[in-house]
Amino acid sequence: MKKIYKTLMILSSAAIISSCATIIGGSSSTAEASGDGMGPATISDTSVNLQNDKFTALTIKGNLSATKLVIANDLFVESNATLTKVTVKDDTTINGALNATSCTFKDSVKINENSVVTNSYFGGSIEFGGTSLELLKGSKVIGGIISNNKNPVTIVVDHSQIRGDIGFANSNSIVIIKNGGKITGNLINGTLQKQ
Repeated sequence: MKKIYKTLMILSSAAIISSCATIIGGSSSTAEASGDGMGPATISDTSVNLQNDKFTALTIKGNLSATKLVIANDLFVESNATLTKVTVKDDTTINGALNATSCTFKDSVKINENSVVTNSYFGGSIEFGGTSLELLKGSKVIGGIISNNKNPVTIVVDHSQIRGDIGFANSNSIVIIKNGGKITGNLINGTLQKQ
């Protein structure tokens, strides 16, 4: 009986350790590579490709290409991110450009460069530092969009909607509405064009 008890304790300890593992280095991960697929990860390669995995939090020190990820807390990417079917349940920070398709961002998102977003959902606000943000094919932003770029910025809302306010640092910035796009909040310090 003691032998069975010890074996069970060892197995449960191993499961706990694997669920909290941190990946440092390495360029790819799968659910098999990260144990039960639910631990925080810090990956320091210049280019990272992840798919079919879950993390409590994810920090990438380079570029990220990801498909079918679930991140329970924060996502931080030091460079550019290309995301497909990725869900982030807390804050997202992309220090480079963002290309997102069929993604869900449940909290605030900060993007420091240009962004193209297709059929994606933003439950919080977007803080944007680039000069071009395109919301395409059914994308939805529940919060507002704040542009902190001192240069003129263009936001395209193509068959998408923004429920919150849009505010620009540069008054020469524009929002272009296309194909039934909608803005229900206020436009602050910019102009609106319908095409």
